[in-house]
Amino acid sequence: MPTWTSPPQLVALAAFYAQAQAQPDAFSDAAFVDAVKAAHWPTNCWSYVEASFAIIAPACLLRPHLTAELIALPIDAMIAAGLDDAGQVIAIGLACATRDDPYVAPGEEGKRWLTQVWPGLEELVAAVFRGRLQEALAEDEE
Repeated sequence: MPTWTSPPQLVALAAFYAQAQAQPDAFSDAAFVDAVKAAHWPTNCWSYVEASFAIIAPACLLRPHLTAELIALPIDAMIAAGLDDAGQVIAIGLACATRDDPYVAPGEEGKRWLTQVWPGLEELVAAVFRGRLQEALAEDEE
């Protein structure tokens, strides 16, 4: 699991992930998603994307059935930053796993998910991106 030592949100999430790994049935899916969402903090869009990938990657590895819901977090930030091409999303996630000096470093499990699983999720990523982009555009029209 990640060995994050700051900020406090990441310290708490690292402890949560350790508990979830040791006792996979101890937390409901809702509690799991809430813990992941609570670990995010305000920052600029692209730093948020990088932090979000580091935050969600272990969760997606531990609970693959939550992947569509969790990847919406960094995708929303990409859309807020102006990205309108779903074809770039996979490459952006991969870059977060391989960057030399990341804003938030993913742990080993996170790197493994981002480099091994993430690239194979093109269809899911495209579907989530399209849905989130449509929602964002609809909100802008209101």
